[in-house]
Amino acid sequence: MPERLTKRGGLWYYVRRVPPEFAAFDARDSVRISTRIKVRDDRTGVRAARVATQLDIDQEAAWKAAAGQGARQAAVAFDDAWRRAQALDLPYKPIEEIAKETADEILRRFDTLAVGERRHDLATVDAALGGVPTPQILLSGLYDEFEIAKKTTIAKMSEGQVKKWRNGKKRAVEVLINVVGDRSIRLSHEDALKYVDFWTERVVDGEVQAGTANRNLTHITGMLTAVSRRHRLRLDRVFAGLRLEEEEVRPRPPFSAWWIVNRLLTPGALATMNAEERAVVLIMVNTGARPSEIINLQPDRILLESEIPHIQVRPDDRVLKTASSYRDIPLVGISLEAMKLFPRGFSHYRDNGDALSAAVNAYFTDHKLRETERHTLYSLRHGFKDRLREVEASDELKDELMGHDTKKPKYGDGHGLRLKLKYIEMIALAGGMTVARPLQLVKASA
Repeated sequence: MPERLTKRGGLWYYVRRVPPEFAAFDARDSVRISTRIKVRDDRTGVRAARVATQLDIDQEAAWKAAAGQGARQAAVAFDDAWRRAQALDLPYKPIEEIAKETADEILRRFDTLAVGERRHDLATVDAALGGVPTPQILLSGLYDEFEIAKKTTIAKMSEGQVKKWRNGKKRAVEVLINVVGDRSIRLSHEDALKYVDFWTERVVDGEVQAGTANRNLTHITGMLTAVSRRHRLRLDRVFAGLRLEEEEVRPRPPFSAWWIVNRLLTPGALATMNAEERAVVLIMVNTGARPSEIINLQPDRILLESEIPHIQVRPDDRVLKTASSYRDIPLVGISLEAMKLFPRGFSHYRDNGDALSAAVNAYFTDHKLRETERHTLYSLRHGFKDRLREVEASDELKDELMGHDTKKPKYGDGHGLRLKLKYIEMIALAGGMTVARPLQLVKASA
């Protein structure tokens, strides 16, 4: 059962104990809110978990507003003033900025208040004359504000995707606070330089790659941009032009057909591997699908009884890597046999692609199954694309099978299953090995 969900009266409920730090502001022992989703309509709780994630965000915001954290009350007041000013056809500005306006502009504000009884409404006066200060959000509240701003984005993600998405951004903020202190998100250029210098030193010392440092900069700038837009702040772009230079990224090398046939698929090579891990390896060989796409297949996306057995990659309660990832892939040979053993999908590794990749890559290392040190599970996907090149498949067909985003306009419904099957059969690596037990592999038919 997903975290913070419970069943009651045939419905899924979001439930969470009140954290000790908020006990003074919430007398309840725990919070229980209906997701309004019936258990019979969502037996695994996947849809309910998405609703619970939104409820959790709202509950966190409510607690922090009550505790005065994250400047929530100030932010709400500022938003209200901004909307009132817009309704009066006035640009909202704090009073210190209004003082810099021309006499005509200031007079226009007073003339607006002279209409009807507006001057007797304190909230309207504050909106017209800049009486509500710009909210001061601290870095410690940056992620919480960002998560609220991205609520609709999070709602489309699975629990595992949310966790991964959240962790990197929280770590980036923690490092920033350690470097510059817990100050207002109105950072100075000097603050930005301190943060970049911190990462630069770690790169020079060989502790991290430049790409890691730049990802942290991207996390911070993305959060500042989203929160600035949400609260209509005018934050300086202090991190502009400060990215670290990176070495040219080398793509993962592909596994050669020879290595797959004579090393990975030889009798006994994968015998002691976990059954789900072994199946994913074999399915990747002749589909080129991403590991995350395979382990998150829902039962109704595995069409083994179809005229052409195939899998359907769809955004089922999760976000696909790209819009082009939405596709159908025929199953043949060892990939079809592997999929037959898991017609309901992969319950152990579902929504946990990082754990799968780590386990398989460790197995490859321990059993000397890496073609080079740089080869990983993902190299099977690159090997699949290389074999498509060898049979001169069109670029459009290659991209469609791989789920690559080409940034080109898409016309029609793409290539049908039969044409895809034709090319996959041309490059499929055939053998007598099954997921259940390793048998004698015959040869590669590529």
